Amino acid sequence: MKTDQSVYIKTTSVNPWVSLAVILLAPLITVIDVFIVNISTPAIKSYFHSSDAALELVIASYLLGYSVFLITGSRTGDYLGKKKVFIAGLAAFTITSAMCGFATSMEMLIVSRLLQGVAAAFTVPQTITLIQLSFQSPADRDKAYGLYGMALGTGATLGQFLGGYFITSQLITDSWRLIFLVNLPFGIVAMLLAWFFVQESGQNKSTRFDIPGIILLTLALSFLIYPVIQGAELGWPAWTIAMLAAALLLLCVFIFYQRWLGKQQRDPLVPLELFRIKSFNTGIISVLFFFGVNTAYIFVAAIYFQNGFHMSPFTAGNYFVMQTIPFLLASLWSIKNAARFGIRLLQAACILMILAFTLQLILFRGDVLTPWAILPCLVIYGSGSGLLMPSLLKVAMWDMPPAKAGAASGVYSTIQQFSSALGVSILGGVFLYLARHSGNFYLAYKTALFCMMGYLLVVMIVLNRIKR
Repeated sequence: MKTDQSVYIKTTSVNPWVSLAVILLAPLITVIDVFIVNISTPAIKSYFHSSDAALELVIASYLLGYSVFLITGSRTGDYLGKKKVFIAGLAAFTITSAMCGFATSMEMLIVSRLLQGVAAAFTVPQTITLIQLSFQSPADRDKAYGLYGMALGTGATLGQFLGGYFITSQLITDSWRLIFLVNLPFGIVAMLLAWFFVQESGQNKSTRFDIPGIILLTLALSFLIYPVIQGAELGWPAWTIAMLAAALLLLCVFIFYQRWLGKQQRDPLVPLELFRIKSFNTGIISVLFFFGVNTAYIFVAAIYFQNGFHMSPFTAGNYFVMQTIPFLLASLWSIKNAARFGIRLLQAACILMILAFTLQLILFRGDVLTPWAILPCLVIYGSGSGLLMPSLLKVAMWDMPPAKAGAASGVYSTIQQFSSALGVSILGGVFLYLARHSGNFYLAYKTALFCMMGYLLVVMIVLNRIKR
């Protein structure tokens, strides 16, 4: 199935829906690995006797490695073939998961998590591009993108449940190691299925790798994330401010360099012409704020449930599973009806999530939290998230030409993962800082929720830019 002379799917007898079921394993597994750690952070902190900043780095280092190399991973798929890079990425992800599982120090765990994120970055972008190329019918493509969004949401909640289960199961002495080692059998099965059921794409050997662009972007994002995490813990010493200033300077240099490459008819890492597409801009800004909220919320709530209300990891994880049911139902309904209601449906989803946070401000008080206080909040939040998440990718890719699908998917995924890392760093950092210095978990949680509601208001305003 050819869509462009350099970007196409090779003719095959594989049913695209079967192929979709296999390639969705990649976002599912990689997102599980973000959230499976959230519920396990108290156990990891206790085992290594680490600081709060080191704990944030366990999550943010994975998201940083993920976000920095997503565009490069997408371009590598264009150059070598999507299927080859997809399988190689799964293999690297499986190996780095083993490295995390056998880590002997906090530093080793953080570095292994960074490498695990890099491996994920070479896997997930192939999924988005293969969807864009495999489904030529707009209706089928929208359904496929909706299922992609469902995989992200399901992975988030399933990760919480598995984290709680493994931490409390005591199947091995250091039970937190199972949250990483569980990836080994799943990774192997996913590779075997991909070998037989995933379609290969054509290779674009004319693609050039923008090495200076990769270095500039890597340094800029690293200089932005690291001081945000360390600054609150250390009292914002001068070097953290200097790194943030350097990050902004590097981002400016990166943009000017990308623009220069475009004028020279070369291959920039980020084609800036993508941002001339209004729907893409709207989707990107919405993703930046939504995923910042979604990842940080589950990170903060997992710690609050365990430390503020003294729940076991398994109990806390089970509560988040209850959020999955309305999420899945709302996602399925959204996939079928989003076109009918348009952007207003997505804005209504933001209102539902804000309502869930407002109810938590009212009900999540004291030292004991009853199921009757938790479940309505999680059901409402899961419903709102389910209505919104599957549609954000559709918004971003509405007007995207197939020839630019690879570059667009890399940029979209980069923003998605970077926003998750930044959300954990900023919103999670606010929560941990206040909890540590005031000793009042409710005050810390309340402040974080107010910040999250502000993020969601931005999403609502940005979505109003387009009418569909």
